[in-house]
Amino acid sequence: MNMKFKDYVWPNNPQTYQEVLHREPLYVTKDGVTSYSKMSTTGRVITGSGAFFGQTAYEDIRELVTLAEDTTPGELIHPVLGIRYCYLTKLEVSQEPREEFISYSFEFIQAKEDGTVPR
Repeated sequence: MNMKFKDYVWPNNPQTYQEVLHREPLYVTKDGVTSYSKMSTTGRVITGSGAFFGQTAYEDIRELVTLAEDTTPGELIHPVLGIRYCYLTKLEVSQEPREEFISYSFEFIQAKEDGTVPR
């Protein structure tokens, strides 16, 4: 199974994929005293990189660029880790002097179902 975001299916999975989960302590101040309250909602940043090659390489990257220009969240489906609802927040494209080859890196930020992003 290949990775998918919204309606786009990667023709070949990215070479790297990383998820970083983060949380922050939340504090409350009562009667001038600040104390720990609880931990924040977990945030998740997903990064990765790969390359498109062959006759469809440029078409594939154009489709990914179109997704990066879209401002709505969608389902990112990883073949092992499952579904993440997120925004595609960053896409870097780099072309080497090779025909039918283009590399990329990406960043997704996980969102809640209502589209908000935990801090």
